[in-house]
Amino acid sequence: MEKEWTEQDLFQLAENARAAFEAVSVTELEPEQAQEWQDDGLQVDYELRNGQVHCVMSRCVSAGGKLWQLRMTAPLAGNILPEDHMTARERELCRDDMNHDFLSGVFNRRYLETVFRSQLSLWTAEGRSAAVALVSLDRADELLKAYGQPVMDQLICFMANQWKKHFDQPNKRVVCRLTGSVFVVGCADCTEAELETEMRALYASMPRECVSTVGRILRVPFTQTAACAGTDELTGKSWDALYALCDSRIRAAAAAGGDRVAHV
Repeated sequence: MEKEWTEQDLFQLAENARAAFEAVSVTELEPEQAQEWQDDGLQVDYELRNGQVHCVMSRCVSAGGKLWQLRMTAPLAGNILPEDHMTARERELCRDDMNHDFLSGVFNRRYLETVFRSQLSLWTAEGRSAAVALVSLDRADELLKAYGQPVMDQLICFMANQWKKHFDQPNKRVVCRLTGSVFVVGCADCTEAELETEMRALYASMPRECVSTVGRILRVPFTQTAACAGTDELTGKSWDALYALCDSRIRAAAAAGGDRVAHV
């Protein structure tokens, strides 16, 4: 079993990293900040500081029962940011890569927070309805313990593809990986009842096992829980209000045993 990190381990890692990086910092994350973290892995960005390009690497680390942001900065040769060297097409492809989850291939949380959120505001301003659903893998911790991370990665990809093939239409229907084994489905011109009815029918026809080819072939049984919410139910039609309503419903459905698309 992997050793649990302590705060001492984390700060020792930061101290060792200072030999290779110009600046290293460790900052404790507040609970709401941890929820906003974009990816499970390493985030890489570039900044122009005092006329020189710096590479900035950040990661969310769990240590001592808390969540921390480890941030490491190193200077690069030159004074022009990488995107300044790109053609318009290369910039478009780069943005597309940044908006997709590296594991499952669906849109990621960055896209959800920057693009979909703005799109939702535009839809409501135009008087159009919109609905979202949260979809979660049931007993994810138990499955991880029983089968290991490589099998879990395959399962998450399988789960993502099951929804993506039904909800992948530009500016209309989208699937995003929120975090871990939790996904968001968003639809324009759709009420909560309409999305719930469609998802219930789709879930009823979906397989309940994933064939894993990691090591030896395994049939991994699994179930999912989902809940929907729509702008037609809200007075304040913001993403935060929509998410909060959907989150409360999926938590209640999970507490009731999961394996369902929750009915309002």
